[in-house]
Amino acid sequence: MFFLNNLLLIGSIIVFHIILYFFIENKKKSLKFIWKIKWFLIIIFLIHAFTSDNDNTTVLFPQENWNWDWALALSLDGMETGGIMAGKLLAMLTITQVVRFSMKDNEFVQGLSSVGLSNSSAEIIDQIIEVVATEKKENGGGGSGKGRGGGGGGKGKGKGNKKDQNSTEPQNEVKAVDVLLKGNVGSIPKKLVNRLEFSSKKFKNNENASIASSALAITLIRMVKIAPGLPLAPGHKSVLVFPVIIYGINKSKNRFAGLQIGSISGILHFSMGFGKFGPLGILEFSIVGVIIDLLLRLPIKKTNLSFLMGIGAICGLTRISIEILIAYLLLPKDDDSTYVFIIAYLPFIISQVAFGIASGFVSRALLKVQIDE
Repeated sequence: MFFLNNLLLIGSIIVFHIILYFFIENKKKSLKFIWKIKWFLIIIFLIHAFTSDNDNTTVLFPQENWNWDWALALSLDGMETGGIMAGKLLAMLTITQVVRFSMKDNEFVQGLSSVGLSNSSAEIIDQIIEVVATEKKENGGGGSGKGRGGGGGGKGKGKGNKKDQNSTEPQNEVKAVDVLLKGNVGSIPKKLVNRLEFSSKKFKNNENASIASSALAITLIRMVKIAPGLPLAPGHKSVLVFPVIIYGINKSKNRFAGLQIGSISGILHFSMGFGKFGPLGILEFSIVGVIIDLLLRLPIKKTNLSFLMGIGAICGLTRISIEILIAYLLLPKDDDSTYVFIIAYLPFIISQVAFGIASGFVSRALLKVQIDE
């Protein structure tokens, strides 16, 4: 796909697979992934359109008419190249979505096993998929309803948020932004512990129970709003995800428990249609898991707040670095384009790192609960 350089051909591939997508009979399918990457694609397109160096340009603000020594020019060739590069990414994602949702969950896991997924991870994924399916049936579909209603497969019409079916906590919600700005974790650790305990019961006879329960808890975080986040703030789920990975590593005896938790969580997120960049989400979760594995081996007290905030910051930067790497592959090969992208993408970078730092508050509270157990 990345070797194609014909805009019409790439566009045809995208349209063809979107049409195929509508014929797939799978309740999990969704085109939300396109909406999630809209700003990424727009930035890639605009950088090509305004920074390409060729003669086929239209000067929007001539240099001689203004008191500055530069001119803003729109390149027609750059627009075409930007469309091709953005189209390559979109085509790759639509193809992977069609392939994924054309397969049954067990077929997907079997396919991963054939390319190196360990038997224990495959077993855990199968069990988690079964648990999640059961939870959705018991809780009326698990979707968020229209008009902020809850439940019923996403068609509820009430005005309140759906309550966590496994939590007896009052609904005095602490938002992810409260953790970020005030260090206020409220009842989040308690809710996470409830979620982890619920998950642990599902795997009490499994030798990898801590890994399985952590991966299940991370998956259920995406289904139930333990801590509502800001729709325009990328990375707010990190406030919950990073602490659960740390908790699972701390409880497991496996040498690289974080890698296994991360890879299982990434596979599950991709299989359920979460995330922006399809299968690259598996890589993202796996790298985050490995980084936490390695950082927790440092001779530093595990409940040290600064240490945990540092882990969160590094992991948040790692997550956004995957997107920067994708952009680097799609942008013109000159230093200025990469710098322009980083500047344009700075709000997303700051958000990911900031919520990663905020996860330290929840991680410390969760580890203290673990110590008291």
